[in-house]
Amino acid sequence: MAPPSTEILVLGGTGFVGRALVARWARDGVPLRVLARQPEVARTVLPPGVEVFGGEATDGAALDRALDGISMVYYLIHSMGPRPPRVGFREADARVATSVVAAARRARVDRIVYLGGLGDDAREASSHLASRREVGRILRSGPAAVTQLRAGIVIGPGGSSFEMMVQLVERLPMMICPLWIDRRCQPIALGDLVEYLVGCGRDQRTRGGSFDVGGPDVLRYSEMLIRIGRQLHRPPCLVILPRFTPALSAHWVGYITDVSPDLARPVIEGMYVDAVCRDDRIRSLLPIPQTGFDRAAAEALAERGRHSPVPALRGGHLVRPLEGRIFRLLRLGTGV
Repeated sequence: MAPPSTEILVLGGTGFVGRALVARWARDGVPLRVLARQPEVARTVLPPGVEVFGGEATDGAALDRALDGISMVYYLIHSMGPRPPRVGFREADARVATSVVAAARRARVDRIVYLGGLGDDAREASSHLASRREVGRILRSGPAAVTQLRAGIVIGPGGSSFEMMVQLVERLPMMICPLWIDRRCQPIALGDLVEYLVGCGRDQRTRGGSFDVGGPDVLRYSEMLIRIGRQLHRPPCLVILPRFTPALSAHWVGYITDVSPDLARPVIEGMYVDAVCRDDRIRSLLPIPQTGFDRAAAEALAERGRHSPVPALRGGHLVRPLEGRIFRLLRLGTGV
């Protein structure tokens, strides 16, 4: 369980999970590098001492500079959100992964630790989850040993899925919801996910393996919204409709919350399949204490409140007697 003998390169080190991972390794005094499009901005959000290289992850020359002398890479990149015109995120994901594999081969990188998504192997997996699966395949096509972790929703301040749920609860006493609200998920606390990522970097027994990671609770998305609402003292009333497309859901979420439709749509499409761990082998290798959903959400909300004030309570409204209740308006013959 010793730390790596050389520096670590974190691709996606300025993102939600990446910043937490960099901070965790930095506390142990491990030398770190990050490749960032905007190095000046990256230096303001990363711990002192982290070496920041400027450049795109599709730029072979930039990757060669960042990978010089590196034996282990964390791959935390995704292409959701704004992209060049007429370039889908699946194409963008594949371009980045292919570039990284080629550069890692030139630099003789020994290991890559990749964070993918639970549900990517489902028959009806969304295009986003299918893209994450394809990225894993591309990374494994190179000579480096790839360790893949598959996670569902990550509970922490600033995470797009968690932030989307919190803002919906804060702003809507009643929600008109699609059927995905009844899908099951096994959320994981940000701190627990980071410990698994660090553990994989330290423990050679995880080398070349693929592992599902999640917290101790398996919940429906509707249950998570209600639980977040209770912590904010405003559990919403949920009305579930059968005909509510991902595109419509994404535009609705983009209108109500600060999460853009470009990011909301692939997140929501991924919620149409169950995101539950199929094995727990990682627990025997890395026996990390698991944080339950309620505690993880409470800690994330407390941290979030320190940086942005929680909106005032909504006061008396017409649906207050219906708070915390779920109504399923399904087609005839589908059951209730």
